[in-house]
Amino acid sequence: MAIQAGPGRNLCSGLCVVTDVIRPVCSLVLLLPLVATSRLSAQSQSAVALGPTQSSTAVQAAAQPPLRFEVASIRSHRFAGDEPSNRRILPGGRFVATATTVRTLIRIALGTDDNRISGAPSWTGNETFDIDATTANHFEVATPQQFQQLILSLLEDRFQLKFHREEKEGAVYWLELDKPGKTGPALRPSDPASQPNMSTNSNGSRTVMKATKMSMADVAAALGRQAGRPVEDHTGLKGDFDFQIGWAPEETADSADASLFTVLKEQLGLKLQSAKGTTEAFVIDQISHPSDN
Repeated sequence: MAIQAGPGRNLCSGLCVVTDVIRPVCSLVLLLPLVATSRLSAQSQSAVALGPTQSSTAVQAAAQPPLRFEVASIRSHRFAGDEPSNRRILPGGRFVATATTVRTLIRIALGTDDNRISGAPSWTGNETFDIDATTANHFEVATPQQFQQLILSLLEDRFQLKFHREEKEGAVYWLELDKPGKTGPALRPSDPASQPNMSTNSNGSRTVMKATKMSMADVAAALGRQAGRPVEDHTGLKGDFDFQIGWAPEETADSADASLFTVLKEQLGLKLQSAKGTTEAFVIDQISHPSDN
């Protein structure tokens, strides 16, 4: 999911090697899982009071006018080969997506992962669409929150999306120091002049995570997507940090790298401790094939 500045900024390429990228302004979509939780928590609590199938847009509108695409063409994708899924923001507030599933759009809009979404029919993950949309007045999309709001509005307007949020007790990980007061050799305080950046790249046999100027809360959120359950920061570490680590997603006797759990301990001085906590999920109450262009 490489994100590039320039004439066309690639926000998220679903079938490429990079799984997470975070950079200021340009990295819009993939920053969402880190910033969406608190905003959606407040939004969802209000939505529950309005009813289990109340659209979240009404809640947002109470605070500010929602961003929307003024024009949006949505068509079923016709595969000509093994072309990858791709999503880009272009100048002039234009969003172009190819071979993209509605399931992917839901993940982006809600800032969450597949394992926290339920109720979506199978076609949302099987059928792909091409989208060409432009914001009202060619509004330039500059933040992850703005992009998330636009995709959510697109789903609500054209796919009739309605959802609600549920909270329940479930398994989580606590991110803790392995040894009190001691960090690992690969975890370094950030240079105040550096820019925030996080990327996670995987080729199937090795995953590499690189972070620059990231707080432990940000690191915990990113690790949650790798560990398969929510991760809460209990390190007590303040400030921002840099590191680069690599691990084997599925450690075997032939693996050149250790597991994520081992690498966290040996290189960062951190550990993932199983615990019980409150997890949140998004339940899809309604979604339909897109309305006519």
